[in-house]
Amino acid sequence: MLRWASYPFVRITLGFIAGILLYFSFGEQLGHGLWMLALSFLAFILAAILGRKYKTAFATDVAGMAGVLTFVALGYSATHVNIELNQPQHIAHLPAEPSHYKGVVSDCVLQKPGYQRTVLEVEQVRVNGKWQAATGKVQISVPHDSERAYEVSYGDVLLVRGAPQEVAPPLNPGQFNYKAFLANKNIHHQHYLRPLQYQKVSSSPPNPILYYSILLRRQMDNILREGVGEKREYAISSALILGVKDELDNSIRQAYADTGTMHVLAVSGLHVGLVYGVLMFLLARIGSTDRQRWVGAILMLGVLWLYAFITGLSPSVMRAVLMFSLVTVGIALRRRTVIYNTIAFAALVLLYINPFNLLEVGFQLSFLAVLGIVYLQPRLSKVWETSNRALNWLWLSLTVSVAAQVATTPLSLYYFHQFPVYFWVANILVVPAATLVLWSGMAALALSWVPGLGWLLFQVHFWLIWAMNAFNLWVQRWPQAIITGVDINAWQAWLLYLLLFVLILFLALKKLRYLSIAVGLVGVLSVQQIWKEMQQRQQRQLVVYSVRNGTSVGLVQGQQAMLVADTAFLQSQQNYTFNVQPHLWQSGVAAPTQVALASPVAPTVLLPDSNQLLVWQGQRWLILSKPPKLQPKPGFAVDYVLLRQNVRVKPERLQQYTFSKLILDGSNAPWYRQRLHQQLDTLGIPYHDVAESGAFVLEL
Repeated sequence: MLRWASYPFVRITLGFIAGILLYFSFGEQLGHGLWMLALSFLAFILAAILGRKYKTAFATDVAGMAGVLTFVALGYSATHVNIELNQPQHIAHLPAEPSHYKGVVSDCVLQKPGYQRTVLEVEQVRVNGKWQAATGKVQISVPHDSERAYEVSYGDVLLVRGAPQEVAPPLNPGQFNYKAFLANKNIHHQHYLRPLQYQKVSSSPPNPILYYSILLRRQMDNILREGVGEKREYAISSALILGVKDELDNSIRQAYADTGTMHVLAVSGLHVGLVYGVLMFLLARIGSTDRQRWVGAILMLGVLWLYAFITGLSPSVMRAVLMFSLVTVGIALRRRTVIYNTIAFAALVLLYINPFNLLEVGFQLSFLAVLGIVYLQPRLSKVWETSNRALNWLWLSLTVSVAAQVATTPLSLYYFHQFPVYFWVANILVVPAATLVLWSGMAALALSWVPGLGWLLFQVHFWLIWAMNAFNLWVQRWPQAIITGVDINAWQAWLLYLLLFVLILFLALKKLRYLSIAVGLVGVLSVQQIWKEMQQRQQRQLVVYSVRNGTSVGLVQGQQAMLVADTAFLQSQQNYTFNVQPHLWQSGVAAPTQVALASPVAPTVLLPDSNQLLVWQGQRWLILSKPPKLQPKPGFAVDYVLLRQNVRVKPERLQQYTFSKLILDGSNAPWYRQRLHQQLDTLGIPYHDVAESGAFVLEL
């Protein structure tokens, strides 16, 4: 316990995190959080009194453990309080569906080409003709309407007709769980609004500071849009400086993700660190007296928080600004602060405000990257030293990049299933380029009102972005630039971090037992992977995926697969990436063969009435996209019937066929599916609608 004496906030924060994880794992099965907190606090007070009286190491250790348990209980209790579903007035607990509801826009408005998306904080609902108070968040999507005199903005109070829908779970195996993602933001409902379905009744911003921050960011964004000009360069400029990523297209996002430089496009600790580093360089010339030190600290804090204000007070910037603010205050006080305490305190504050931050991917990656840089980078930099300033700068840049990548790789593999091979090359040039882009953009914004000078600065800013982007696109085209399809589960990610921790202990303490543990962990990971590969090689699946406005049937055999799909699906890479690819990666399929339904390569037989019969692995599927005109022969049987494209067929006609179940794919319209559901229920015909029940997976 004495080893922790220099790291009080580290153990406190770890205890708080343990409390959060306990609640997420067990809910209220362990009891009410307030009782746990009260008992733990009393135990801590008692242990502290005994520790002061007897002054033994054991008593001190007991007091320390009781203190940590108090923060475990505090984390548990804080999580309970922050879960809005626990409130009795939450819209999830309404006795009947509301006809109307009213709420205030409580988040930034995301602008998309065809619509706007934001969060509405519900205040009232109308149920059975009566208005009543209610709570809860609804993610609303509002189409752009040129006839309206306004666009939705933060603080707008909206009256909405209709009822929000509960967020649907993922409809395909392995698909990103958007329901859980929104639940971690306390959002459990969503609503796609039509132009005349809502009305602005007033404006009442929940947070005036955030309101003016968003307003200022919007004005800055308009200046960038006009000054930069070109859409692609403007999108990168706005994302890098202000954190506005509305205009970033998928090709740019993919290029930066493939080169391991996506963090450049998300305003975060990197950008705050760049601002902090330049300010430290400039303020170092002020002097070292107490007064000069405090003047420098106040200037530093002012600029850091101004930058946070300009970027809309986003969580990623707030955590970085908080961390650098603590470092700045520590320097001004002439205190030798332990950086791990600073990091832990920043995490503790952010988690106390919102325990759900712990589940945010950005939060996890940000703190892991900082820890990697703080611990690993100094040790990596000592591996090779040079007196050449240029080489030394390159080496330091490389070690920072490698340290951050090592610390975040297991988590990146778990969430994103890919590894950028040339991250070390890209980051050496892209991060310095991003520094120039950031400061040139800020200078252009500050001096945009000066004729001539503003134009010149924007020209410099534009060409810096162009060069940085061209370099990234060039690296993306290098051979084997990205390793994709890496599928690991949560336990494997934990084992990889445990392996990394044990290897660090071995290198730091030079004890062979840690190397033995590392070898054992490698063995466990290897056995898991071998077992997984054996299962994948034996698998046979026929899958009808749930894809919007399209048909996609997966034929999986071993680690090979064929996708039999319609033209609408084959022409939509995004549809494949989001709905189908995660399942294939889970199945060990790297690149499936994609063929059209009518292709000669597809295992389908074209029938005289232009429908198809799919024959594969002993299965026979009748695929109806046109009204059937053939009379089935006696004894003719199929395993399943697949209906697509709103095919006109009477359910009574389907009873002429012998089959196990009727499948409705995603190419059918909602009105068609609802009408058919009623008819099939009446006739007792078993069916599976992938748009409601998710993908149909047949294990063979």
